[in-house]
Amino acid sequence: MSTRSADVVVVGSGIIGASCAWHLAQRGLDVIVLESEGSPAMGSTGKSAAGVRVQFTTTPNIRLSMHSLPFYRAFEERFGFDIGYQPIGYLLLATDDRWPRHLESVDLQHAAGAPVEVLTPEEGLRYVPYETKGLAGATYGPWDGVIDPHMVTNAWVSMARSEGAAFEFRTPVQGISREQGGGWSLSTPAGRFSAGRVVNAAGAWAGIVAELAGLEVPVVPKRIQIFCSAPIEDDRTYPLTVDLATGTYLRSEGDRVLLGLDKLDQEPGFIEGMDWDWMEHVLMSGVERFPWWADLGIDRKASWWGFYEVSPDHSPIIGVHPGHETWIDVCGFSGHGIMHAPAAGLAISEIVADGTSHTLDVAHFRHARFEAGVTREANIF
Repeated sequence: MSTRSADVVVVGSGIIGASCAWHLAQRGLDVIVLESEGSPAMGSTGKSAAGVRVQFTTTPNIRLSMHSLPFYRAFEERFGFDIGYQPIGYLLLATDDRWPRHLESVDLQHAAGAPVEVLTPEEGLRYVPYETKGLAGATYGPWDGVIDPHMVTNAWVSMARSEGAAFEFRTPVQGISREQGGGWSLSTPAGRFSAGRVVNAAGAWAGIVAELAGLEVPVVPKRIQIFCSAPIEDDRTYPLTVDLATGTYLRSEGDRVLLGLDKLDQEPGFIEGMDWDWMEHVLMSGVERFPWWADLGIDRKASWWGFYEVSPDHSPIIGVHPGHETWIDVCGFSGHGIMHAPAAGLAISEIVADGTSHTLDVAHFRHARFEAGVTREANIF
């Protein structure tokens, strides 16, 4: 079978892979993207809740957001593509025991230039109805909101193609071997692909792809479930609202509400389908804070499931693999890939083209952190 060569092969055409492809092609590199599905954003990307926010608790994650959100906010003006960005905001509700630490994270956000507002529990009621008992305060991010992950991924695919990148769909990677000189050979049903570098942007499948190359990447799949309500009568657009005490969240989706809760003790793996018993748990967990959930009908046909790509500390892995200098991982975003894709693509392009990421410091996300120990992100939801 034929062999095609490129400077870089990107594995995966979700939002991270598409961003990497465009950023790499912008640097004049010959790029081929291999995707097992028939079109972009068919894995974790298209099944997400599509939120983007600056409200993180660690400076490295805040900095990723402070590059990415302005990028999304100006996307249509700069590139001519509507990506469905809606600044509906994130509203985080904090109880008394969480409030001091929550305010510390707000200080970090303000230090990075993030526009985050500190509210009383009563002031937050203008956005969404909830029970204020036990709350010390709330924070609201006016830049935060949602994008359409299919629209932005397809925009990047189109932009990357205009820069010369090639996308091969229905082309799963079946084998990977090292070539003399440090490059890689990737076998697929469509033939072989040879590249000086591989960028592993395979999302929930990133660990499996790395195993094909004889490398270990600690990223595993984890099922998420998002429940969609029947239409409601409130005319307000609810921000993505999180009760930090329980982890339950909601946001508007047209005249409906999306809601959910991460199942923290769920075993990793490619578990498929909806767990309707978990829906009952979500409703029971949130009803004390959001009493109106008791009368909220759930549209089972409109609800969906997907996969997170989870790392051991719920932060991404960005950088050269310690096992081989021409293998670069950008995966394990643990639900934050949508919001950090612009920053990730830029960092990977600089690592490949320049040897290091100099616009953004991504040392916090290197492989070696699992041995050295770094501050864990607390706002995981």
